[in-house]
Amino acid sequence: MKAEIYANGPISCGIEATPKFDEYVGDYVYGEKLEKPDINHEISILGFGVEDDGTEYWIGRNSWGNYWGHWGFFKLTMKQGFNLGVDTDCSAGIPSYDKPPPKTTTDTEKEEPIFIQ
Repeated sequence: MKAEIYANGPISCGIEATPKFDEYVGDYVYGEKLEKPDINHEISILGFGVEDDGTEYWIGRNSWGNYWGHWGFFKLTMKQGFNLGVDTDCSAGIPSYDKPPPKTTTDTEKEEPIFIQ
């Protein structure tokens, strides 16, 4: 996950959004023990960091608006079993910068505009 984010930017990941996670407010590292996370919500992972005490975390963005969390963002622990299953279901989209060749038409292939009255 770190290598993908570093190389290509944010990734999309599934988590188990629990009632406790729904109540997240602030700028602290969130963690909740779950034996088998049931993925039910999609979030963006934008980056990662380390707290002063050595706790590693993911920087996430939620889709619930800026009233939730820390202006819509959150820190989620990387600790296995406490990270809502974030590392079990991720994907990344890599855009293509290749433009398709322009379409060429002959005069006989051009369609006349249709005007509806």
